[in-house]
Amino acid sequence: MSVINWLIIIGAPLIIGLVILETVVARKRNMKLYTLSDSITNLSCGILERVFDVFFSVLVLFGFNYIHEHVAPFPIELNIFTWIIGLFVADFIAYWFHRLSHEINFLWAAHIVHHQSEELNLTTVFRVSFLAVIYRACFFFWMALAGFDVFTIVTTSVFLGFYQLFTHSRVIGKLGIIEKFMTTPSHHRVHHARNEKYMDQNYGHIFIIWDRMFGSFVEEEEEPDYGITTGYERADPFDAVFSYWKNLFTRAGRTKRFVNKIKTFVKGPEYTPEDVPHLPDNYKTDANGNRLPHRIPINNENTAYILLSVLITAIAFVSLLALKSKLGSEVTLSELATNKQVISIVLIILFSVFAHARFIENKSFLLLTEGTRLILIISLTIFGFLDSPIAFWLIPLVASYCVIMFAWLLKLIVFSKNTLAKS
Repeated sequence: MSVINWLIIIGAPLIIGLVILETVVARKRNMKLYTLSDSITNLSCGILERVFDVFFSVLVLFGFNYIHEHVAPFPIELNIFTWIIGLFVADFIAYWFHRLSHEINFLWAAHIVHHQSEELNLTTVFRVSFLAVIYRACFFFWMALAGFDVFTIVTTSVFLGFYQLFTHSRVIGKLGIIEKFMTTPSHHRVHHARNEKYMDQNYGHIFIIWDRMFGSFVEEEEEPDYGITTGYERADPFDAVFSYWKNLFTRAGRTKRFVNKIKTFVKGPEYTPEDVPHLPDNYKTDANGNRLPHRIPINNENTAYILLSVLITAIAFVSLLALKSKLGSEVTLSELATNKQVISIVLIILFSVFAHARFIENKSFLLLTEGTRLILIISLTIFGFLDSPIAFWLIPLVASYCVIMFAWLLKLIVFSKNTLAKS
C-alpha cells in the first residue's frame, strides 16, 4: 500500500477524534464550526480525489521512479538530511503551485473547490478537486528530475497534507514567535478569506517564509469571512468540481475574439473578455442586500439517515485502499481497472456520493435515487465478492443493511409528505 493510503486508514480514527475535540472546544467558546451538508460535501470531494488517485498514482509513481533512476543527472541518496532538504523543496514547490492556482484560471478551476465552503474546520482540508491531482503531479515531477527518490517525494507531500489539519482551524489563536517562520491557523484563515484586504495572500503550506520573501504575506487583524466572492450553494461534489469549468467554457464560448477565449483560461479569476461580463453571483441576500450565509437545513431523522449512509460509503472507501494494498505495490493500471472487487467498490462509492448530495439537497425522485443506490450496493457486492472467502457473511450483511435502509427511507418520505399535507 502507498504511504498515503496507509496514513489515511491509520489516521482516520485520529481525524475523527480531532473533529470531536475541535467541536467540543468550539462549543465552549460559543462557536459553530460545522454544518452537516458542508462537512459531507467536503469529505465527499476528498473521497472522489482519493479514488481518482488510486488509479492515477500508479502512473505518477512509475513516472517519478523512472525519472529518478534514468533521467535525473544526479540522483540524491536518501538519508535524514536529504529528506529535510526535500521537505523544504516540496514546500517551496507547493507554495508556487498554490500561488499560481490563484493566478491562472485553468488552475483556479481545480483549486476553487477548496475555497467554496463558507466554513473553516478540519473537514475543509479534504475539500479538493480530483483534477488538482493531475496539476500537482506536473509540479512535483521537478523533484524527481532534481534527483529526489519516490519515497522522499511521497512522504514530504504527505507531511505537507497532514500539516494542513493544523492550519485549517478557527479555535487556535496566534502562536507568538512561531508565526514568524511557520504557517499557522491565523495565517491560513487569512488565505481562506473573501474579504478584499485578505484575498490571495498567505499561500505557504508549512513555512510562511516563502510568503514573506515573495510579498504575499498579510497578518490577520480580525477573523475574516470565508468562501468565494461569487458564492457557492450546492452540496454536490461533482458540481463543485466542474462548476467553475462550466463558467470558463460559457464565457469563452460567448466571446467573439479567439484570443479572448484563450485569455479566459490563462489569465486570472478577475479577468473576463470585454464583450462578456462575469456570470451572476451565486448567493442569497437579505432585504438590505447583505449576503446571507449558505445553510441547508436537515431535520434530526434525515441527519441520522444520511450519517449512516455516508458511514457505509466511508467504509467502502477504506476497503478500496486496503484492497489496493493487498494487490501489492507493483500492481498495474490494467490490473486495477479489471479487478472485479475494485470495480464494484468504485462504482458503489461514485453513485453513493452522487446520491448523498441529492438527499441533502432534497432533490426530486429521492426514492428512485436512494432505491437505486441500495440496489446497486447489493448487486455490485455480489458481482465483486461472490467468489471471495468473505462472501458468506458480507453479502447477507450488505443485503440486510440495504433492506433496513430502504424501509427507513420509505418512512422518511411518507412522514415528509404527511408533514407537508398538514402544514
